[in-house]
Amino acid sequence: MGIKNFFIKTANRRFFTGVAFVVLGLAWLALWWPSNHGSNEVEPVENHKTIVDESVVMDKALPTRLRIPKVNIDATFERPLGLNEDKTVEVPDSYTEVGWYKYGPTPGERGPAVILGHVDSYQGPAVFWSLGQLDVGDEILVDREDGTTAQFEVTKLERVAQSEFPTISVYGDIDHAGLRLITCTGIYDHGVERYSHNLIVFAKLKETVEE
Repeated sequence: MGIKNFFIKTANRRFFTGVAFVVLGLAWLALWWPSNHGSNEVEPVENHKTIVDESVVMDKALPTRLRIPKVNIDATFERPLGLNEDKTVEVPDSYTEVGWYKYGPTPGERGPAVILGHVDSYQGPAVFWSLGQLDVGDEILVDREDGTTAQFEVTKLERVAQSEFPTISVYGDIDHAGLRLITCTGIYDHGVERYSHNLIVFAKLKETVEE
């Protein structure tokens, strides 16, 4: 079966924090992170400053090709992805191409660029079938319309229940050029035609190459 109807919760790129001060002899600072559509709370984005070169960022340029040598992924991009009526992110129409979320930064710009792809279809494996075989430190290459290539390095992989999707960690503002690759994983429910979990690959911009 295909996964065309899997949903990934999202939120706008900018999130606001509410801060409450309680004075009981000492001042305690409590930080609250809003969850997507008022549902489950999610944890704030992890701090990767020890491995991120914050000076490496690129100008805006649409992505044209995604290459991940470790797992033999070499795919072009279909139309940019927007939002459905229920505010979930659209998924690619194609099972062999990937899609970039157009309301986020382009890969290489400062912030979290998001790329989505299917894991399988009714015909068999799809473009992100092998994504879960990546390890921390592996290379991800994104070719761009301006002739440059953004070279990313994998920092972590997460498998999360779709009901507990970490919206802030994926779409929230960050102080460097990041990348998130998202697909489905877990158990497929034929009744609702969706998987139980999402696989999220987090990466950071390592360097840029001009053709």
